[in-house]
Amino acid sequence: MKKFAGLALALVLVLALAGASSAADGKLGTISADINVLATIGPYAKIDTVSPVQFGELLGKVGIYTANGLEEPTGTAEQFYHRAAPVFGVSPDLYVGNNDGYGWFAIETNCDVIVSISFANAGWLTSPTVFGVAKFGEPSTVLAWASSNQDLGGRPTSFTHTYMKGVQKYGIDGAIYIRSISEQEAKAYSGTLTVTVSK
Repeated sequence: MKKFAGLALALVLVLALAGASSAADGKLGTISADINVLATIGPYAKIDTVSPVQFGELLGKVGIYTANGLEEPTGTAEQFYHRAAPVFGVSPDLYVGNNDGYGWFAIETNCDVIVSISFANAGWLTSPTVFGVAKFGEPSTVLAWASSNQDLGGRPTSFTHTYMKGVQKYGIDGAIYIRSISEQEAKAYSGTLTVTVSK
């Protein structure tokens, strides 16, 4: 039985080799065969450029202060406070001033990716602060939020960047709500926004 199985296996192997070589057999002239060429590109992304969010010097007066300007030239630089006020749970009438200091970053990918934003507030104001990310050209659609000392109420902190040819820029607007004059000491403050790109 073992001898028969071995003979059958050898016969199958000979037939398989004969079949593989017969595809390029020919008596005269030119022969050709097509050979598949395969490649796989893995997912890849690059955060190309970043620019800081700059609130400038705030008065210290009670109210909402913004660092934006992403709306230009299609709107006014003060518009982000309309989107920030509901996050703070206050009226847009509390708007005090704006610094045309929106930040931005640019990414390029070869696939759909998740873009997340977070804020490390060590060394930052006690006053509630929010940041909103929007695609350039679509400033009124906030795709993701980050905050300091403020509950975002279920608002998204990430979004899907859909694959496209070329680099896409995203702007970051910011808003600070000073609730009382003595809420923080008069001095310079800084924090860190982190943009994370993942598959």
